[in-house]
Amino acid sequence: MAGNRSLTGLGDVLLREGLITDSQLSTALQVQRDTEKSLGCVLVEMGLITERVRMRLLQQRLGYDIVHISRQKIDPTLFDLVPKSLAVKRRLVPIRLDLDTLAVAMEDPTDVTALDTLKDVTGLRIKPAIATIEEIEAVLKQYPESPEEAKIEIEIPPSKLAIIISDFILFCLLAAPFAAFFLIVPTKPEWLSYLTTRAVSVDVFIFTLIGYGIYAVVAFEVWALLVRRRRPKAPSPPPESEE
Repeated sequence: MAGNRSLTGLGDVLLREGLITDSQLSTALQVQRDTEKSLGCVLVEMGLITERVRMRLLQQRLGYDIVHISRQKIDPTLFDLVPKSLAVKRRLVPIRLDLDTLAVAMEDPTDVTALDTLKDVTGLRIKPAIATIEEIEAVLKQYPESPEEAKIEIEIPPSKLAIIISDFILFCLLAAPFAAFFLIVPTKPEWLSYLTTRAVSVDVFIFTLIGYGIYAVVAFEVWALLVRRRRPKAPSPPPESEE
């Protein structure tokens, strides 16, 4: 079983088999670091080995099982166990859950970092198996988006001038009732006489405060909607697991 033996890298096996040289392995490892692809994928793309050779060596020399995930119906609930970002980065897909063991199809089942990360994320034992690069790519395209990985609209902060203008608009909205009062009432002596009557002045003052309070709330909401200054904050994505 893969979980009961020490993991030997594919590069070491290829060197022992005489299929690649130290120089070729060093170049492939550098490309792997630059592209974050699996070593097996890099070696295949460089033409140093074929996909068939890669899988045969992993099976015969390291004892991994070969799975054909294109022929399997994968339970969609398994995708909830492994974040899409991790699956895409490490080129792997969960294929079966047996009690506390998660079977995973991988391009490179010797990737100890990926296996340790999977164990930490899922809290399960991990049983790696080999699948072709094409099959893993096909399943990854069907992988659902995680809520925390949904695209979040990036809002460009407003300029200082835009802030000044928007604040001035708010000031004008809030000051408009006072401006209307001082412009209109003096031109209506009968209104002024009525409002200054002691019997109604208290009632007018109370209703004015209530009415202005309602107006101020509505004006602020309209201003906030127009200048787009109030938006619900998107939830912060959870921190990625350290590898």
